[in-house]
Amino acid sequence: MEDCWDKLFPTACFVIKGRAAMRLMEHNTTFSLFLLTVITADQSNAALSASPMTPAKQLSNTSNTISSAAQTTNTTSSNDDLSSNTSSLSSADTSSDVTASTCTTRRCLANVLIEKKALSQPQCVSNITVPSILYETLSVDIKKLRFQSRLDIDLSWEDPDLSWDTSVYPHDTVVLPVRKIWTPQFHVYNGVETTTEPGNQDLLVHSNGTVEHSVIMNTVVDCEVNLYKYPFVSDSCAIALNGWANGGCGLVVKFGNVKSINGDSGDWVTESVRLDINQVNGENHFLWVTLTMRYENPFLSLVLPSVLITLADAVSYALPVGEGERITFRITLVLSFVMFLIILTNLLPSGGHCSALLQYHFTFCLVMLVVSTLQSMVLTRLAKCGTLLPCNFFKSDESPHKETESEPNEDKDSKSEAVFKLKALEEDENSTLEKVVKFLEKMSAEDQNKAKRSRFVDKVDAICFSVHFIILSVYTIVISSYFLASNCVINHLDFWD
Repeated sequence: MEDCWDKLFPTACFVIKGRAAMRLMEHNTTFSLFLLTVITADQSNAALSASPMTPAKQLSNTSNTISSAAQTTNTTSSNDDLSSNTSSLSSADTSSDVTASTCTTRRCLANVLIEKKALSQPQCVSNITVPSILYETLSVDIKKLRFQSRLDIDLSWEDPDLSWDTSVYPHDTVVLPVRKIWTPQFHVYNGVETTTEPGNQDLLVHSNGTVEHSVIMNTVVDCEVNLYKYPFVSDSCAIALNGWANGGCGLVVKFGNVKSINGDSGDWVTESVRLDINQVNGENHFLWVTLTMRYENPFLSLVLPSVLITLADAVSYALPVGEGERITFRITLVLSFVMFLIILTNLLPSGGHCSALLQYHFTFCLVMLVVSTLQSMVLTRLAKCGTLLPCNFFKSDESPHKETESEPNEDKDSKSEAVFKLKALEEDENSTLEKVVKFLEKMSAEDQNKAKRSRFVDKVDAICFSVHFIILSVYTIVISSYFLASNCVINHLDFWD
């Protein structure tokens, strides 16, 4: 029955049993007081029997004894309760201390450091050490005069708030999430676009507060590459990599080794990378990157075709002048050269401090091609008609004159028709011979005129060829000497000015 009540009404049973226990404790306390009173009374009676005392005095002593016994009992019970409470608190403290001291794993240490929320710079001036930088050239855009690079940077710095006692936590290092503590940020002074990402989502913290980290920077930098001798280009560009500084606070960066990896990037080769300091302001550091362009591709696709087209134009003087073949050939050369000129225009910038000599070379070659084509047109016209004016112009002038002369001849023929009929038979044989003679004379006259025009055109063409050859020879000598002797200098650090 009791088990049934316990199962059906557990709360009620617990309350009833508790009250019964409290009542039992009260009975036990009352009984103890009674026994203590009896023992005290016995002792006092024995004392009274030994010494004479009045009944009133005995009664007062008895009551005093009972009250003192009750006070003693209450004091004892209160002391027991206080000692029990004290012992319970001390046991709780001891248990908590034991729990805290037993959590000495790396994860517990990491949680303790994360709870400090060290998200700001530890000091006004923080010393940042960069042991090594791995540099890589990604691309070079000579049209926009920019180049893109990638930097793998190793960092280390000290944060006193992230240190710990190795006697409590017996670990020399611990791994923390990179976004839970402060990390230094670098600034590229001449950068157009810069993105910084952590090399790893975790970083390493030592017991003395030293933090080790790595970042990856992709930066696009303005660099006016010296294209004066394009495609034979070799130049240097600067990447001004520094920490922030403002109002006496900031980052003091100490750089270490710089190494280049994957030096070949398409048409460009990274020759060297070194760390340098601006001579005007010793606090500004920059990476000095030396780049060299592979000249084979642009030389074969631009320079060589321009030379061959110009040479073909000079050799085209061997073609006959009056037939029109030379004009057709040279127009084809002009159109081909215009195509290469468009390619060059799309590759090189429209302006700059040091414009490419190749642009002037292409301009000169195009002018020579157009002039030689016009010269061929003029000589062909002279060889055919002997004048630069249209040939039909002279034919239209001669036709009315012939008509006016034919009218009186027709009148004369009509009047002397009878005479001609009489003499027709006699002159048939002579007229046929005369027509043949006149035709031959006319053909010979035309051949003579044509020969004269041809000799004149040939002389003019020879003169034009000589002038063309002299101009090309002088141009070749001048442009070669100027290309080898002249030079153009660009200040790549003018962004600090």
